[in-house]
Amino acid sequence: MNDHQLGTALRRQVLADLERGLASDGRRLQALVGDYCGDSQGALLPALKYLVMTPACGHALGQQPPLPADPRLLLRLQQELNSVFTPAICARMDAVLRGLLALPEQAQSPSAPDAPDTAPARETPLDTPPEPPPMAPVPAAAPAPSGQGLVAALGFLAGVLAVGLAGLIGWLVLNRQPLPLLPQPTSSAPAGSTAPSSDAAAPELAPPAPDLQQAVLGNAIATVQQLYSDLSNGNGEAARQLIGGGAADQFDLAFFNQFQRVGVSDLREIGRSGALVSLQGVVTFVYPDGTTQSESRSFVVDTATQPALITASGFNQVLKARQ
Repeated sequence: MNDHQLGTALRRQVLADLERGLASDGRRLQALVGDYCGDSQGALLPALKYLVMTPACGHALGQQPPLPADPRLLLRLQQELNSVFTPAICARMDAVLRGLLALPEQAQSPSAPDAPDTAPARETPLDTPPEPPPMAPVPAAAPAPSGQGLVAALGFLAGVLAVGLAGLIGWLVLNRQPLPLLPQPTSSAPAGSTAPSSDAAAPELAPPAPDLQQAVLGNAIATVQQLYSDLSNGNGEAARQLIGGGAADQFDLAFFNQFQRVGVSDLREIGRSGALVSLQGVVTFVYPDGTTQSESRSFVVDTATQPALITASGFNQVLKARQ
Protein backbone atom coordinates (compact mmCIF):
# COMPACT_ATOMS: atom_id res chain seq x y z
CA MET A 1 0.00 0.00 0.00
CA ASN A 2 1.13 3.59 -0.56
CA ASP A 3 1.80 6.22 2.14
CA HIS A 4 -1.76 7.60 2.12
CA GLN A 5 -3.21 4.10 2.47
CA LEU A 6 -0.84 3.49 5.39
CA GLY A 7 -2.29 6.52 7.19
CA THR A 8 -5.83 5.34 6.44
CA ALA A 9 -5.09 1.86 7.82
CA LEU A 10 -3.58 3.33 11.00
CA ARG A 11 -6.64 5.57 11.46
CA ARG A 12 -9.01 2.62 11.07
CA GLN A 13 -7.09 0.56 13.65
CA VAL A 14 -6.73 3.40 16.18
CA LEU A 15 -10.45 4.27 16.01
CA ALA A 16 -11.37 0.58 16.41
CA ASP A 17 -9.14 0.33 19.49
CA LEU A 18 -10.67 3.45 21.01
CA GLU A 19 -14.17 2.02 20.47
CA ARG A 20 -13.09 -1.11 22.36
CA GLY A 21 -11.97 1.06 25.27
CA LEU A 22 -8.20 0.69 24.69
CA ALA A 23 -6.23 3.75 25.80
CA SER A 24 -4.03 5.57 23.28
CA ASP A 25 -0.79 4.67 25.08
CA GLY A 26 2.35 5.95 23.36
CA ARG A 27 4.24 2.65 23.48
CA ARG A 28 1.28 0.67 22.18
CA LEU A 29 0.91 3.15 19.29
CA GLN A 30 4.63 2.83 18.50
CA ALA A 31 4.25 -0.94 18.30
CA LEU A 32 1.16 -0.48 16.12
CA VAL A 33 2.92 1.68 13.51
CA GLY A 34 5.77 -0.84 13.47
CA ASP A 35 3.31 -3.60 12.56
CA TYR A 36 1.70 -1.61 9.74
CA CYS A 37 4.86 -0.26 8.05
CA GLY A 38 5.84 -2.42 5.10
CA ASP A 39 9.24 -2.64 3.43
CA SER A 40 8.54 0.47 1.35
CA GLN A 41 7.69 2.50 4.48
CA GLY A 42 10.72 1.48 6.55
CA ALA A 43 12.22 4.96 6.22
CA LEU A 44 9.06 6.46 7.76
CA LEU A 45 9.15 4.31 10.94
CA PRO A 46 11.28 6.71 13.08
CA ALA A 47 9.03 9.65 12.10
CA LEU A 48 5.84 7.69 12.90
CA LYS A 49 7.19 6.53 16.27
CA TYR A 50 8.17 10.09 17.08
CA LEU A 51 4.80 11.46 15.92
CA VAL A 52 2.64 9.26 18.19
CA MET A 53 4.58 10.53 21.23
CA THR A 54 4.03 14.24 20.47
CA PRO A 55 1.50 16.39 22.38
CA ALA A 56 -0.13 17.31 19.03
CA CYS A 57 -0.94 13.64 18.33
CA GLY A 58 -2.29 13.18 21.87
CA HIS A 59 -4.51 16.24 21.37
CA ALA A 60 -5.84 14.82 18.08
CA LEU A 61 -6.66 11.47 19.71
CA GLY A 62 -8.40 13.19 22.63
CA GLN A 63 -10.82 15.20 20.50
CA GLN A 64 -14.43 14.20 19.93
CA PRO A 65 -14.55 12.61 17.50
CA PRO A 66 -10.88 11.51 17.54
CA LEU A 67 -8.60 12.37 14.61
CA PRO A 68 -10.97 14.91 12.98
CA ALA A 69 -10.47 15.88 9.33
CA ASP A 70 -9.20 19.36 10.24
CA PRO A 71 -6.56 21.03 8.00
CA ARG A 72 -5.38 23.04 11.01
CA LEU A 73 -4.60 19.82 12.84
CA LEU A 74 -2.73 18.60 9.75
CA LEU A 75 -0.58 21.74 9.84
CA ARG A 76 0.19 21.28 13.53
CA LEU A 77 1.29 17.67 13.02
CA GLN A 78 3.42 18.70 10.03
CA GLN A 79 5.16 21.35 12.16
CA GLU A 80 6.01 18.70 14.78
CA LEU A 81 7.79 16.64 12.10
CA ASN A 82 9.40 19.52 10.17
CA SER A 83 11.44 20.53 13.22
CA VAL A 84 13.08 17.10 13.50
CA PHE A 85 13.12 15.18 10.20
CA THR A 86 14.43 15.83 6.70
CA PRO A 87 12.26 17.44 3.98
CA ALA A 88 12.14 14.16 2.03
CA ILE A 89 10.71 12.26 5.03
CA CYS A 90 8.29 15.10 5.84
CA ALA A 91 7.01 15.12 2.24
CA ARG A 92 6.13 11.43 2.46
CA MET A 93 4.68 11.86 5.94
CA ASP A 94 2.29 14.48 4.53
CA ALA A 95 0.47 11.69 2.66
CA VAL A 96 0.41 9.52 5.81
CA LEU A 97 -1.02 12.38 7.88
CA ARG A 98 -3.73 13.02 5.30
CA GLY A 99 -4.77 9.38 5.46
CA LEU A 100 -4.66 9.46 9.28
CA LEU A 101 -6.99 12.50 9.37
CA ALA A 102 -9.29 11.23 6.58
CA LEU A 103 -8.21 14.08 4.31
CA PRO A 104 -8.05 13.50 0.53
CA GLU A 105 -4.75 12.52 -1.01
CA GLN A 106 -3.11 15.29 -3.00
CA ALA A 107 -3.18 14.38 -6.68
CA GLN A 108 -0.46 15.52 -9.08
CA SER A 109 -1.59 17.98 -11.69
CA PRO A 110 -2.11 16.27 -15.05
CA SER A 111 -1.28 19.46 -16.92
CA ALA A 112 2.46 19.19 -16.37
CA PRO A 113 3.03 15.97 -18.36
CA ASP A 114 0.84 17.25 -21.18
CA ALA A 115 2.87 20.40 -21.66
CA PRO A 116 5.62 18.73 -23.71
CA ASP A 117 2.99 17.22 -26.04
CA THR A 118 1.56 20.63 -26.98
CA ALA A 119 4.92 22.09 -27.95
CA PRO A 120 5.63 19.69 -30.83
CA ALA A 121 2.06 20.19 -32.12
CA ARG A 122 2.71 23.91 -32.51
CA GLU A 123 6.16 23.38 -33.92
CA THR A 124 5.01 21.14 -36.76
CA PRO A 125 3.73 24.10 -38.83
CA LEU A 126 7.06 25.81 -38.18
CA ASP A 127 8.96 22.77 -39.37
CA THR A 128 7.35 22.99 -42.83
CA PRO A 129 8.75 26.43 -43.87
CA PRO A 130 12.30 24.99 -43.99
CA GLU A 131 11.01 22.95 -46.98
CA PRO A 132 11.51 25.94 -49.39
CA PRO A 133 15.29 25.32 -49.47
CA PRO A 134 14.68 22.58 -52.04
CA MET A 135 13.55 25.44 -54.34
CA ALA A 136 17.12 26.74 -54.30
CA PRO A 137 18.26 24.06 -56.76
CA VAL A 138 16.03 25.77 -59.36
CA PRO A 139 19.17 27.22 -60.96
CA ALA A 140 20.31 23.66 -61.59
CA ALA A 141 22.21 24.88 -64.64
CA ALA A 142 25.30 25.59 -62.51
CA PRO A 143 26.11 22.43 -60.54
CA ALA A 144 29.89 22.83 -60.80
CA PRO A 145 30.07 26.33 -59.25
CA SER A 146 27.92 25.23 -56.31
CA GLY A 147 30.38 22.40 -55.58
CA GLN A 148 33.33 24.79 -55.82
CA GLY A 149 31.55 27.23 -53.54
CA LEU A 150 31.03 24.48 -50.96
CA VAL A 151 34.71 23.54 -51.10
CA ALA A 152 35.68 27.18 -50.70
CA ALA A 153 33.32 27.62 -47.74
CA LEU A 154 34.68 24.50 -46.04
CA GLY A 155 38.23 25.68 -46.61
CA PHE A 156 37.41 29.08 -45.10
CA LEU A 157 35.80 27.45 -42.03
CA ALA A 158 38.79 25.14 -41.61
CA GLY A 159 41.09 28.15 -41.65
CA VAL A 160 39.00 29.99 -39.04
CA LEU A 161 38.94 26.91 -36.80
CA ALA A 162 42.70 26.47 -37.14
CA VAL A 163 43.34 30.09 -36.16
CA GLY A 164 40.89 29.86 -33.28
CA LEU A 165 42.40 26.59 -32.04
CA ALA A 166 45.89 28.04 -32.18
CA GLY A 167 44.72 31.08 -30.21
CA LEU A 168 43.02 28.86 -27.62
CA ILE A 169 46.14 26.73 -27.18
CA GLY A 170 48.25 29.84 -26.78
CA TRP A 171 45.84 31.25 -24.19
CA LEU A 172 45.89 27.99 -22.22
CA VAL A 173 49.69 27.90 -22.31
CA LEU A 174 49.92 31.48 -21.07
CA ASN A 175 47.42 30.86 -18.29
CA ARG A 176 49.28 27.75 -17.12
CA GLN A 177 52.52 29.65 -16.60
CA PRO A 178 51.65 31.05 -13.13
CA LEU A 179 50.87 27.52 -11.77
CA PRO A 180 54.48 26.76 -10.68
CA LEU A 181 54.25 29.80 -8.36
CA LEU A 182 51.50 28.18 -6.18
CA PRO A 183 53.80 26.04 -3.98
CA GLN A 184 56.11 29.01 -3.29
CA PRO A 185 55.62 31.04 -0.09
CA THR A 186 53.92 34.42 -0.22
CA SER A 187 56.25 37.02 -1.65
CA SER A 188 56.18 40.39 -3.34
CA ALA A 189 55.06 38.83 -6.61
CA PRO A 190 52.79 41.09 -8.69
CA ALA A 191 49.07 40.70 -9.16
CA GLY A 192 49.53 37.46 -11.13
CA SER A 193 50.15 35.49 -7.91
CA THR A 194 47.29 36.98 -5.89
CA ALA A 195 44.56 35.08 -7.75
CA PRO A 196 46.21 31.64 -7.26
CA SER A 197 46.89 32.40 -3.58
CA SER A 198 43.24 33.30 -2.95
CA ASP A 199 42.13 30.15 -4.74
CA ALA A 200 44.51 28.05 -2.66
CA ALA A 201 43.32 29.67 0.57
CA ALA A 202 39.64 28.97 -0.12
CA PRO A 203 39.78 25.19 0.56
CA GLU A 204 41.48 25.87 3.91
CA LEU A 205 38.31 27.62 5.14
CA ALA A 206 36.05 24.60 4.43
CA PRO A 207 37.18 22.13 7.19
CA PRO A 208 35.61 24.04 10.15
CA ALA A 209 32.09 23.11 8.97
CA PRO A 210 32.50 19.34 9.54
CA ASP A 211 34.27 20.09 12.83
CA LEU A 212 31.30 22.19 13.96
CA GLN A 213 28.84 19.46 12.97
CA GLN A 214 30.90 16.89 14.87
CA ALA A 215 30.94 19.16 17.92
CA VAL A 216 27.13 19.49 17.82
CA LEU A 217 26.79 15.69 17.58
CA GLY A 218 29.23 15.21 20.45
CA ASN A 219 27.24 17.65 22.59
CA ALA A 220 23.99 15.75 21.89
CA ILE A 221 25.54 12.36 22.71
CA ALA A 222 27.13 13.69 25.91
CA THR A 223 23.75 15.07 27.04
CA VAL A 224 22.01 11.69 26.69
CA GLN A 225 24.89 9.89 28.44
CA GLN A 226 24.84 12.41 31.32
CA LEU A 227 21.06 12.00 31.70
CA TYR A 228 21.31 8.24 32.19
CA SER A 229 24.26 8.68 34.53
CA ASP A 230 22.16 11.02 36.73
CA LEU A 231 19.15 8.67 36.58
CA SER A 232 21.30 5.67 37.47
CA ASN A 233 22.80 7.54 40.45
CA GLY A 234 19.42 8.84 41.64
CA ASN A 235 20.29 12.50 40.92
CA GLY A 236 16.75 13.52 40.01
CA GLU A 237 17.35 17.28 40.18
CA ALA A 238 20.37 17.09 37.86
CA ALA A 239 18.45 14.84 35.45
CA ARG A 240 15.53 17.29 35.25
CA GLN A 241 17.92 20.01 34.06
CA LEU A 242 18.54 17.96 30.88
CA ILE A 243 14.90 17.12 30.02
CA GLY A 244 12.55 19.37 28.03
CA GLY A 245 8.84 19.52 28.79
CA GLY A 246 7.89 17.29 25.87
CA ALA A 247 10.00 14.39 27.20
CA ALA A 248 9.40 14.72 30.94
CA ASP A 249 6.90 11.84 31.05
CA GLN A 250 9.50 9.47 29.55
CA PHE A 251 11.96 9.80 32.44
CA ASP A 252 10.13 9.20 35.71
CA LEU A 253 12.70 8.94 38.52
CA ALA A 254 10.48 6.50 40.45
CA PHE A 255 10.62 4.10 37.48
CA PHE A 256 14.43 4.15 37.36
CA ASN A 257 14.75 3.63 41.12
CA GLN A 258 13.74 -0.03 40.69
CA PHE A 259 17.00 -0.80 38.89
CA GLN A 260 20.47 -1.24 40.31
CA ARG A 261 22.00 0.52 37.34
CA VAL A 262 20.89 2.01 34.00
CA GLY A 263 23.16 2.88 31.07
CA VAL A 264 23.05 3.96 27.43
CA SER A 265 25.47 2.95 24.65
CA ASP A 266 25.94 2.78 20.87
CA LEU A 267 24.47 6.26 20.34
CA ARG A 268 24.41 7.27 16.66
CA GLU A 269 22.90 10.10 14.64
CA ILE A 270 19.79 9.25 12.59
CA GLY A 271 18.69 12.76 11.59
CA ARG A 272 19.31 16.49 12.03
CA SER A 273 17.37 19.72 11.54
CA GLY A 274 19.33 22.81 12.49
CA ALA A 275 20.26 22.53 16.16
CA LEU A 276 17.95 19.51 16.68
CA VAL A 277 19.86 16.21 16.55
CA SER A 278 18.03 12.84 16.45
CA LEU A 279 19.89 9.94 18.04
CA GLN A 280 19.28 6.22 18.47
CA GLY A 281 20.99 4.04 21.06
CA VAL A 282 20.78 0.99 23.32
CA VAL A 283 19.49 1.37 26.90
CA THR A 284 20.45 -1.41 29.35
CA PHE A 285 18.58 -1.96 32.64
CA VAL A 286 20.36 -3.91 35.39
CA TYR A 287 17.98 -5.35 38.04
CA PRO A 288 18.97 -5.87 41.70
CA ASP A 289 19.13 -9.66 41.11
CA GLY A 290 21.76 -9.17 38.40
CA THR A 291 19.48 -9.83 35.40
CA THR A 292 19.54 -7.35 32.51
CA GLN A 293 17.29 -6.17 29.70
CA SER A 294 18.25 -4.11 26.65
CA GLU A 295 16.05 -2.02 24.37
CA SER A 296 16.50 0.33 21.43
CA ARG A 297 15.43 3.93 22.04
CA SER A 298 15.38 7.22 20.09
CA PHE A 299 16.10 10.72 21.36
CA VAL A 300 15.78 14.28 20.02
CA VAL A 301 18.29 16.74 21.52
CA ASP A 302 18.08 20.54 21.19
CA THR A 303 21.73 21.67 21.19
CA ALA A 304 20.83 25.37 20.87
CA THR A 305 20.14 25.61 24.62
CA GLN A 306 22.63 25.67 27.48
CA PRO A 307 22.72 22.97 28.63
CA ALA A 308 21.38 20.96 25.69
CA LEU A 309 17.88 19.54 26.31
CA ILE A 310 16.32 16.19 25.41
CA THR A 311 12.99 17.35 23.95
CA ALA A 312 11.60 13.97 22.85
CA SER A 313 12.27 10.28 23.39
CA GLY A 314 10.59 7.08 22.27
CA PHE A 315 10.89 3.33 22.72
CA ASN A 316 11.74 1.36 19.55
CA GLN A 317 11.99 -2.35 20.42
CA VAL A 318 13.31 -4.83 22.97
CA LEU A 319 16.73 -6.08 21.87
CA LYS A 320 17.28 -8.60 24.70
CA ALA A 321 14.59 -9.74 27.09
CA ARG A 322 15.31 -9.88 30.82
CA GLN A 323 17.62 -12.73 31.67
